[in-house]
Amino acid sequence: MKAGDVFREAIWGLASRPARTSATLIALAISVATVALVAGVLSGFERRIEQMSFGAYGRSLVIRENFFVEDRVGSPRLSDIERLRQSVPGVESAAAWRILYGAEVDTPDAHGQTEIYGVYGDFRREASAPLAAGRHITGDEANTSRRICVLGDYAARRFFPDEAAVGRPIRINGVSCEVIGVLGEPQNRIAERYAGAVLTTFGAASRYFTYTTVMAPDEATQLTLILNDGRYLERAQMWADRTLRRRYGVPFSQASPFIYADPTASVRSLRQQRELVARLLFVIAGVGLISGLIGYGSAVAAAASERRREVALRRTLGASKSDIILQFLTENAVLGVLGGALGGVLALAIGLAASRAWSWPISFEPSVFGASALIGLVCGLVFGALPARRAASAPPAGAVRT
Repeated sequence: MKAGDVFREAIWGLASRPARTSATLIALAISVATVALVAGVLSGFERRIEQMSFGAYGRSLVIRENFFVEDRVGSPRLSDIERLRQSVPGVESAAAWRILYGAEVDTPDAHGQTEIYGVYGDFRREASAPLAAGRHITGDEANTSRRICVLGDYAARRFFPDEAAVGRPIRINGVSCEVIGVLGEPQNRIAERYAGAVLTTFGAASRYFTYTTVMAPDEATQLTLILNDGRYLERAQMWADRTLRRRYGVPFSQASPFIYADPTASVRSLRQQRELVARLLFVIAGVGLISGLIGYGSAVAAAASERRREVALRRTLGASKSDIILQFLTENAVLGVLGGALGGVLALAIGLAASRAWSWPISFEPSVFGASALIGLVCGLVFGALPARRAASAPPAGAVRT
C-alpha cells in the first residue's frame, strides 16, 4: 500500500468516527496541555524569581582576592577589567567595587557606622533600585574621584530622619561628601545590601574615605563581570582564571590567587530552592500526564476493539497484517500530532488567561509547541502499537462473526 493511500485511509478512519476521535483527541490534548502549561509557568516564574532574587547578579562572575593562599598577589585591579573583557567570552558589562566596612558617617542629625561602596564601571546593574530623590552617579563620574554620594533608602532615613538628604553634606571617616541622590526600594535580594549603605565614586572611596593603606588606590574589593547568559559561568571562570594567572605570573601548579564567588550572596541556596520548586511542579505535571495518558490509551484500545469487523473485512479483501498495523499507527500518529498541537494551544490560552487574571509571569518559548506536537506523536505511536498489533493478528473469520 502506498504512503498516500495509507494516509487517506487514516484520515477516513478518523473522520468516520467523530465522537470517538474527538474524545481521544481531547484526552491527549489535556494531558499535553498540563505539561506545556507547567513548562510555561516554570519559565515565567524562573525569570521572575531570577530577577527578584539576583537581578543581573544571577549571571555574574564575581572576582575577589583569595586570602587562603600564601603567596598572594593582592586584590584585583581596575586595569584587569579591560583584559577580562577582551579574553572572557560573553561579557555584557563589568564593574569594580571598593568596599569599606564599618565606616564612620556623621551628619548634623545622626552618627553611625555603615558600609561604603566605591563604584566603577556599570555598577547600576547590581545596585538595582529606582531613585527616590535626586540623581544617580553617572558612569563618567564613577570613574573619577568626585566626593559625591548616593544613600540607600534605609541609610537616608537613618542619617536624615527629619529632612531631605539630597543636597546635604555628610562626613565619611572625617571627609565631607555631597549627597546627590537617595535610592528607593531594592528590586531584588542582592540589591538589599545597599539599602543601609552609601554609594560613592571608586576614586573617592579609595583615596579620601579609606582608613587603611593595605590596598593600593586601583585595587578593588571585587570585580563583577555580567555575562549575556548565566549558563556559561563555569566557562567564564575558566577563561578569567587563565587570564589573571597569566597577568600575575601564577602557574596552574599553584592555587588560584583569586576566588570567583561572592560569599556574602546566597546565590547557591536560592538556586537550590528554585530547583526544588521546579521539581515539585514537574512531579505534579507528570502525575497529570500519566493519568491523562492512561485514559488516552484506554480510548485507543477501545477504538481498535470496535473496529474488529472492519479489520476482518479488509483482511478478507487481501490486506496484510503490515497494512493493518501501518494504518492504525498512521491514524494514531495523526491523532497524536493533532492532540499535541491542540494541547499546546490550550496551554497558551490558559496561560494568557491566568497571566491577565492573576498576573502570573508565564513565558512560552516557540519550542514548547513543537515539543507538544512531538509528545503527542510519540504517545500516539506508543499507545497505538499494541492495539494495532492485536487488531491485525485477530482471525478474520472470528472477527466477522462477532
